[in-house]
Amino acid sequence: MARFRFRAQPALDLRIREYEGAQRELAEAERLRDIAGAAVQAAGVAIAGAHEASAARTAQAGTVTELQWYRTWIVRLEHERTAARHRLAVRETGVRAAAEACRSAHQRCEALEKFKARARSAFEAAEAAADRKLIDELATRRFVAARSTEGVTP
Repeated sequence: MARFRFRAQPALDLRIREYEGAQRELAEAERLRDIAGAAVQAAGVAIAGAHEASAARTAQAGTVTELQWYRTWIVRLEHERTAARHRLAVRETGVRAAAEACRSAHQRCEALEKFKARARSAFEAAEAAADRKLIDELATRRFVAARSTEGVTP
């Protein structure tokens, strides 16, 4: 009995490696996006803390220089949060691009896997047909042999 051999197996292996690489890139992009999201949250917490510290200092008698310092500090923190939001938007774009590349690689891999499944089914159907043909031939020979022995009387 012959063994099934998928001639496009090297191409399928390549597509599988490409898909796995795309999955790794997507995971890395998602990790970087999560880090950027955490930075945006941390910046928001820092701004809230700066506002609380400024309010507490304003409630006390303080100099104008101190109040100006707190305002400048808050403005700097808001600029940092804006920059963090921009980095997050860039990372989200990267995640979308990586997800699209992963989906595309998966489709290419899946197409070859379906082709392999159809080729295997065709191979198995041909093998089954050959087996049935052999069985039919043996049954025919047996029948002919049995008929020829019936006609001869000892």
